Amino acid sequence: MGTGNSAANAAQAANANQQLQIQNATTQIGQAFNNPQRQQDINNYGAKLQDFYTGQVNNQEAINARNLKFAMARSGLTGGSAAVDSNNQLQKDYTQGLLTATGAATAGKTALEQADINSKNQLTGLAQQGGYTGVLPMQTAEAMNTNLQSAQNYGNANALGNLFQSTAGIYNTEQTAAANRRAQQNPLGSIYGGTTTGGASPYQG
Repeated sequence: MGTGNSAANAAQAANANQQLQIQNATTQIGQAFNNPQRQQDINNYGAKLQDFYTGQVNNQEAINARNLKFAMARSGLTGGSAAVDSNNQLQKDYTQGLLTATGAATAGKTALEQADINSKNQLTGLAQQGGYTGVLPMQTAEAMNTNLQSAQNYGNANALGNLFQSTAGIYNTEQTAAANRRAQQNPLGSIYGGTTTGGASPYQG
């Protein structure tokens, strides 16, 4: 009986020790992912992503503003109502672009947060199964680093697409109108693009 009790006590002690290890591993995983520094890392990533996307919007705005300025000047519409309307559209596109940038940055930050949640759940599951409890702290650190590194690939220059399609439409319309005016002023059939009336023939001495 004494031997049986000793074996039972040893098994009970081993089980208690394993449960303690599982609890410790689970606690460490939770503390790692819930650490204020981790949240700060995620917030910093979100802020950098916001800056990146806002920069993309500003770049597109600058290009479209320059195109509109040249188009209005070429058409002789600078300062007129058409120029005012085009600038209003530019501002609308810019405002919407900033909202799109904020949405994209929020989505990127959320994706990182979700990656952490998935990793936390996966590692907690391993801990609760009693396996790899000794290496879970290292795996936790590796998972957090991998998630952050993967998130760096979220932002790219083409992610937002063309945010100024309406403004670009105005520019394209003015470009077409300018081309039509040139065609009317220099119709086909004129000599080397010149007028068909007045002036001496280039073949006359």
